[in-house]
Amino acid sequence: MAPETSDVSDYCLAAILRCYRSRQGQGWRSWTPKADIEEREELLLRWALSSSVTSIAKHVINYPRDVKSSLAYTTNTYSGEIPGTVNARETLYAQELTGDSTLFVVSEPSYSALTRRNNVLAWVLLQAESLVLAAIRRHQIKPEQEWIYGHAALFEGATRLRALREVMLSPSGRRRPGSAAILDARKSLSPLYRSAAEAVAKFDAIEGMDPQALRQLLSDTLIAQLEDWQKLELASALAAAESLAKACGEKVRWKKSIVGGSEIATVGPYSLHWQHALPMRTAEQLDESELLIRETAESLQAGLGSSRADVTIRRSLDNKVLAHIECKWFGSRASASSAIIDAVSQLVRYCRDSCPASDLHARNLLRDSIIVTSNLFGFTQQVDGTTPVNLTDFSGLVSGCLDSWAFRLHARSVFTPT
Repeated sequence: MAPETSDVSDYCLAAILRCYRSRQGQGWRSWTPKADIEEREELLLRWALSSSVTSIAKHVINYPRDVKSSLAYTTNTYSGEIPGTVNARETLYAQELTGDSTLFVVSEPSYSALTRRNNVLAWVLLQAESLVLAAIRRHQIKPEQEWIYGHAALFEGATRLRALREVMLSPSGRRRPGSAAILDARKSLSPLYRSAAEAVAKFDAIEGMDPQALRQLLSDTLIAQLEDWQKLELASALAAAESLAKACGEKVRWKKSIVGGSEIATVGPYSLHWQHALPMRTAEQLDESELLIRETAESLQAGLGSSRADVTIRRSLDNKVLAHIECKWFGSRASASSAIIDAVSQLVRYCRDSCPASDLHARNLLRDSIIVTSNLFGFTQQVDGTTPVNLTDFSGLVSGCLDSWAFRLHARSVFTPT
């Protein structure tokens, strides 16, 4: 049987949370994750792009009348006219003081958007817009990335609502809402304001690196978006990263950005890449069968694209490829053999693409590469370095079977710098 999807999800979430834990204080066993500014910005960006925050912006755009104003009374003095409710005491005082019997002090009703609840709502939308725009600038995202620009346009459209602009331009609207404002929004009968209050609470928890809040955020914005086979790939990358961290004594730094990029983690001198595109070999570097496949595909106008390894480990110093990981998710024993054979074929091609000039180097790279399956189904786990390629499954990842592989890889990487 394949592992339960929830087990793989829980493993990925726990491993990512460990990436945020500080080595200060109680070290790796610290129960309070800490992150640097860059990591915190990426987490808050996930908050801005989460379904709960984007739904608030969509609600404001689709139902602008749900943004309520409050009825307030302003006191004004008029001569010869009574446009509002007369304040008798103030009127007599003004007439006595000035000697003008035509003066009247009246209270006039007026609608104002400057309410505590609107302060909470405006702050949420303004923060979300600022985080998305900052990410576009920081990562120099091109307009081709329509999804991120679409979110920026969504928040911009919500913040352009006249009532909210009035709040944002006021001194109180630019301040972070206090507990009284959040409580007022939470007590509202409108789901819009209750959602805004909840979004502020999540923002505070994420900014404070609350473990439960981070777990929920990553579950909603990352894990829930992945298929089962993608979760296995992510679990393999994280397991390899943690084993390398033990081998080199460094901390795993989670680098997966919302805005893309194949580098998902760094560990000391190593970087780990998810769905990493490999350079294609030239026609002269292909064997006869590979050349025939390429020529046939091109004749049908179905040119072969570049290969994408599920996980690739590189040495940051010289960008040298040290290992590939190929993952196979299947649920039945009958599929195990064909899946493993398919993985072997892919890894051989990845290694030859990574080392086109030397078959010996390709074989050495293959020996350090790993096949990870959802279940071994009777096949023997091989991670001791004695076989042409390593083989394990999700249970092996959980048990830490990659530790010995990581120590061997690190030892060779240190003593063979080129």
